[in-house]
Amino acid sequence: MATSNERRLPVLTLIGAACAASLALGCQSVLGIHDVDHDTSGGGAGGSDAPPDTSSISSSGGCLPINPSGPIQDSCVVFADANAARGGDGTRDRPFISLQDAVYYAAGSAVLVCRDGVFNESVTIDAGIEVVGGFDCAADWAWRPSAWSTIEAPPDEVALTITDRGNGAKLRNFAIRAASARVTGGSSIGVVVADVEAELMQVEVVAGDALDGANGETPFEAPDPGENAPLNASNACVIASEVDGAEPGVTVCEDGETRGGEGGPGALPDRDVYGQQGGDGVPLPEPNPNNRGLGGAGQREPIRNCGRGTNGASGAPGEAGAAGSGTTLALAGVIGGAGGDGKPGRRGQGGGGGGSAMSGSFCPDGSNVVAGPGASGGGGGAGGCGGKGGRGGQAGGSSIGLLNLGARVVLNDVTVAVGKGGKGGEGATGRAGGLGGSGGIGGEASGRDNSIPGCRGGDGGHGGDGGPGGGGRGGHAVGIAYAYAPPPGWAGLKSFVQGTAGDGGIGGPGAPAESAGMPGVSGPCWNFGANEPCDGSP
Repeated sequence: MATSNERRLPVLTLIGAACAASLALGCQSVLGIHDVDHDTSGGGAGGSDAPPDTSSISSSGGCLPINPSGPIQDSCVVFADANAARGGDGTRDRPFISLQDAVYYAAGSAVLVCRDGVFNESVTIDAGIEVVGGFDCAADWAWRPSAWSTIEAPPDEVALTITDRGNGAKLRNFAIRAASARVTGGSSIGVVVADVEAELMQVEVVAGDALDGANGETPFEAPDPGENAPLNASNACVIASEVDGAEPGVTVCEDGETRGGEGGPGALPDRDVYGQQGGDGVPLPEPNPNNRGLGGAGQREPIRNCGRGTNGASGAPGEAGAAGSGTTLALAGVIGGAGGDGKPGRRGQGGGGGGSAMSGSFCPDGSNVVAGPGASGGGGGAGGCGGKGGRGGQAGGSSIGLLNLGARVVLNDVTVAVGKGGKGGEGATGRAGGLGGSGGIGGEASGRDNSIPGCRGGDGGHGGDGGPGGGGRGGHAVGIAYAYAPPPGWAGLKSFVQGTAGDGGIGGPGAPAESAGMPGVSGPCWNFGANEPCDGSP
């Protein structure tokens, strides 16, 4: 048995020569039409449980266009009634309970829809068919021109979609209602039409309220801290071959390496007059007015000390994320408008290496004192890595009556009411930068007069904090949204009930004002290609 995804378009089974003759005349015969007052009585509906028997439905190309005011041959139409029994086959006596099923099986035919009840479903039209509401199914399917059939879509679904295969589709005498959104950032959209020729006549579209966009989040992953400098500075009086400045801490971040300066090696007798200067930490700031991360000076006089390496400079904070502003229209709805993520902070500078001590006659040799090397300086700690930027806020949902990807939809006697656009989500704070590594201590003195320990290396600078995220764009409240320019001579809607656009979300803590999301737009018609109201609209 075929699955629901393997449905095949039915073939007409003609019963009797009279029906065959009527088809030859273009499907003209049996329904009488009478005007009554406008009626929107409702009830409940649902989908069918299994693919129905549709052998009585015509696929003849001679059935369209349909004239609901004239006689209509049953074999040219599919019937739908929201209050019907399940398991219908689309005939007058056993109409479909699901309007989507009726539309699916109506290849080359029209769909006649009972005015009573409500179709609680979203409907997609994939062919150039006609769907006509307002029929009184209790009066032998007499058409009531001032009556409506009703579609009420579930939350967070577009109520009616006409795809790019629906060229030539027509829909009349319908109330189309999109429920208010329930998911964060969700939109409420009544009708979406691809760039095809289509017509809406005597249609009332109501879009509900959208919801606020989600706030951005601070990244969970913490940045790497700077590595501490090893404690391997050589002490005073070691043999000359073992004299070495202490190694620095080294850390590799996403934006490059941060390294402390090496400790100055201890001065050697008969070679060095003074103690050696420690190395500078990298990356070295340019300019560096506060002398951050510089190596400490070596000892220059017996009665004076060496210099400690200076602490490294902290990394620059990341820039704030951009404001959410963009809008892209698609069959799925409204896309884009999220605030930009904050930029990551920069890596901190490594601390400068400590200066070393002078050599001198302070090394014990049994009962004697001999000349020997001075103590080496400690290495500088590595800088911390920068924190990741805060996430941008998401766009608020939009309330839109008709979203039009082209400019070929004819509107005749169409009214639209929209609700509230959602507020854009707020940007999040960025992650704090990693701590700088500790500088290493210098080598030990000999314990005799005029011998001093090597000087300590500087601590690495902290990584820069991640930038705050930008705020999300506010949601729109628009009657008709065009992806590009509306058609020339656009005459507007029969009536429009104004909604309220959502405010843009603010940027994360510390973000400048320009990182706040743009507010949504509102009005009866908006050209999103040019980001301006349609000609003739307020």
